[in-house]
Amino acid sequence: MGLRAGSIDRPVEGPKRDRARGVALQPGADLDAGEIIAFGSFRLHVAQRRLEKNGAPILLPARAFDILLALVEQAGTTVSKTELMTKAWPGAAADERSLRVHVATLRRVLGDGESGVKYLSTVSGQGYCFVAPVSRPNDAAPPESRPVPQHGHNLPTRPLHMVGRDHTIDEITEKLTSRRFVTIVGSGGIGKTTVAVSTGHSLLTEFAGLVHFLDLGTIRDAALVPNLIASTLGLLAGSHDRSDALVALLRDKRMLLILDCCEHVIEAAAALAERLYQEAPRLHILATSRESLRVEGEHIHRLLPLESPPDEAGLTAARALTFPAVALFVERAAATGGQFELNDANAHDVGEICRRLDGIALAIELAASRVGAYGVKHTIELLNNQFGLLWEGRRTALPRHRTLRATIDWSFSLLSEQERQVLCRLSIFFGNFTPDAARSVARTDDTDSAAIMAILASLVAKSMLTLTTGHSSTRYRLRDTTRAYAQEKLAAGLDLDTTARRHASYFQHLLEGIGDSSREALSAIADQFGDIRGALAWCFSERGDRRIGVALAAASMPLFFELSLLAECQLWAARAIESLDEANDDIRHDLALHAALGSARMMTGRIDDRSAACFTRAIGLAEKIGDVPSQLRLLDRVHLLQTLTGDLEDSLNTAKRGEAIAAGRKDFIALARMRLCLGISCHYLGDVLASRSYVEAALLQPQGAEAGDHRRLTFDYPKRAEITLARILWLQGYPDQAIEMARRALADVIGIDQPVKLCRALLWAFGVFYWNLEAESYEEYIDRLLVEARKYALDSLQIFAEAMKGIVLLARGETGVGLVALRGSVEKMHRYRFGAVAGFSIPLAEVLARTDQGDEALVIIDQAIGRAKDHNYMMEMPDLLRTKGEVLIAIRRPDLPQAERAFQQSLDLAQRQGALGYELRAGVGLARLLLRQSLRDEAREVLAPIYARFTEGFDSRPLTAARELLDELN
Repeated sequence: MGLRAGSIDRPVEGPKRDRARGVALQPGADLDAGEIIAFGSFRLHVAQRRLEKNGAPILLPARAFDILLALVEQAGTTVSKTELMTKAWPGAAADERSLRVHVATLRRVLGDGESGVKYLSTVSGQGYCFVAPVSRPNDAAPPESRPVPQHGHNLPTRPLHMVGRDHTIDEITEKLTSRRFVTIVGSGGIGKTTVAVSTGHSLLTEFAGLVHFLDLGTIRDAALVPNLIASTLGLLAGSHDRSDALVALLRDKRMLLILDCCEHVIEAAAALAERLYQEAPRLHILATSRESLRVEGEHIHRLLPLESPPDEAGLTAARALTFPAVALFVERAAATGGQFELNDANAHDVGEICRRLDGIALAIELAASRVGAYGVKHTIELLNNQFGLLWEGRRTALPRHRTLRATIDWSFSLLSEQERQVLCRLSIFFGNFTPDAARSVARTDDTDSAAIMAILASLVAKSMLTLTTGHSSTRYRLRDTTRAYAQEKLAAGLDLDTTARRHASYFQHLLEGIGDSSREALSAIADQFGDIRGALAWCFSERGDRRIGVALAAASMPLFFELSLLAECQLWAARAIESLDEANDDIRHDLALHAALGSARMMTGRIDDRSAACFTRAIGLAEKIGDVPSQLRLLDRVHLLQTLTGDLEDSLNTAKRGEAIAAGRKDFIALARMRLCLGISCHYLGDVLASRSYVEAALLQPQGAEAGDHRRLTFDYPKRAEITLARILWLQGYPDQAIEMARRALADVIGIDQPVKLCRALLWAFGVFYWNLEAESYEEYIDRLLVEARKYALDSLQIFAEAMKGIVLLARGETGVGLVALRGSVEKMHRYRFGAVAGFSIPLAEVLARTDQGDEALVIIDQAIGRAKDHNYMMEMPDLLRTKGEVLIAIRRPDLPQAERAFQQSLDLAQRQGALGYELRAGVGLARLLLRQSLRDEAREVLAPIYARFTEGFDSRPLTAARELLDELN
């Protein structure tokens, strides 16, 4: 799908020839031959074709005079370039370059722009306008009291293609008409002037054309503010303050005065605006500034950035174009004449550019102007290089808006020295930061906390810093463009390492205060993770501080697990461990780092000696310092590692060791946790009754615990106990209860939004649905598991997810692709040294047997049975034996006696284990074999008693198949 840039809906174009500054002549009126026109200190004698300044003649080229005369003829109106060339070169060919040369001559002769006085204005893409007040010397009304001209607005040309601000203009218009005084506040380049001009045009009828625009950015001396306004409104300029004259002129006038770019003359602009508001009750004032004027009557409208699309997968061009930032990007990219086309393939990248530029209109325009030359991908790379701070925009733009650097330079120059220092130090942050963080990083020896907070408030007021306040937290943030600029300043000074050290030290102490006991506290600082990562990178760099780095790495390990960033967790843990001796850190850092490294390696599939060695060292350190809670946490980790490797007897002993330690300390939460570990070990070992006893004991409300504490039964994931119990219930013959419990548990785990924990829960619950022949209904969960495992580099979980996906495909009859997926996954499980995985060989052998590959199926199932015996993995042994019976029937030369023996062994073992679910599966297999041999009564005697022991689940597939077979036998 592709959307051409030109397809955007645009606002209706404004008039082609807008009026400019206040005039006394009616536009288009021809001048009499003897007319004398006065403007500023100049007099234009039409008949004599002479220009005077303060009575002295000024030499002016003939064509320049013709151009000046044509402009004065239509003072206040835009005169097209074509018309001016026709006037100056009648009957002759001329080009725009010649016109520009003569206009430049006029500007020089008139002193255009000097002392804040403006005569000529360039109207981009159209022509020129004479903007100074003009008069006839023989006018009866004295200059001081001459009325402001009706229909004489001096607004710049209305933007033809403004994007995303219609609602904003409506809001400002309503505020202006009802409250009289509004200041548009926002950061540089965000579009304040554009909105102000558009608002002025929308109110022309309301104010009968009396709308006057003052660009205060053209002056540097604040004392000239009243004089500039007076000159614009038709009062003769003078050397003294014209404030009183302005008040006298505007006292009874109903008009709109727009004061643009007030920030650099804020005191003078604020004082005059307040006086005019108080003494001219019919006057309406619209100001723009990077900070509010803070005077009586002012109402603030903070101009927000253009909205950008969220960072979401599958963003389409059509959806992206509904966001104003993208619409502006596409419109400006099209205006450059390039071949850019927004489509579904590049929509996400365009959205990223707009987000990175914080929806700032000027920044988006500059980036869009480069996309035709560089392409979207390379434009993103350019943004990584200090955000293209030197990119140039339109030649006709104000100097402060021609580059991002110029825009930010303008704001930076208006800050005090202390504000500049604080802003540069704050650029060390990578995202949102708290007031505490700002105080810690920005402080100096001679600034206390209160002073820093005052500076932060000032930076917010001046639109250099953004502030968001929620129900429980306050966050500051530098826009990315401002941060890039300030980082350059910080790097160029001597303060970088000191600031980086304070930054790292702050997050070290913050994380140490949280520890690993509060998930809520960790979640609350998740938005500051970029700063923690950046602090770690600096600490372990050549200029960094290894001592702080080791402490910070140790303290940040719980957060890495909370965010499921296990690969990165291993990176920083390993770097910190390498620096332990160099940093001379304490034993607790050593303990935390080795524990985290072992856990992260194990959970990403690194089931090897190094993972075990990490746990061994960590447990030894915990014992050395008497840290029993750490011992118990580590024993939980070791127990999981041992179950993954198939060392089931060792896992049982580890759980018993933990149970004894927890009981000795009367730590009932830890005791419940260890009993869950015991239940899982017994489950793998095939002791169903003992397993259920331990799990139910773990789920009882522990003595002295508060409601909900059972959620902390395991460090692996919530609801592990419930899912384990669901597996046991199915084995015991309660399929309905098992499925219901598994679904509820998964819903709860999904709700916590922790990918690694969710993945482990999805894997553990799969058996319940697979045994109940409902693998297809589990496919949505499997797809979720695949996505999360790939995203977070959980290699081992991805292998299991691929195996589960293969099983679902086989259940749907997609034998070819399903067999490839399952076979490949089982082979990987063996390479990864997973022990308790024999059950995945069952569906593989079954499908091979059904596809005339019985010999291979028999080899696979025999190998699986052998591995299960080696590890004492008895949980699925009844089903392995049943599967062997099915395979022996399916081979080319069926061995029915051996098959019957395998079925009978499966039945006997399932009965001893108390696994009624497996008894039913084996009973069905044996009954079918007997029926095949016409032993109908014997088949019924096998299956009927097993079926009769069920009390629920009669609509499930296993029991439905058993009932149908019994009906056939009867």
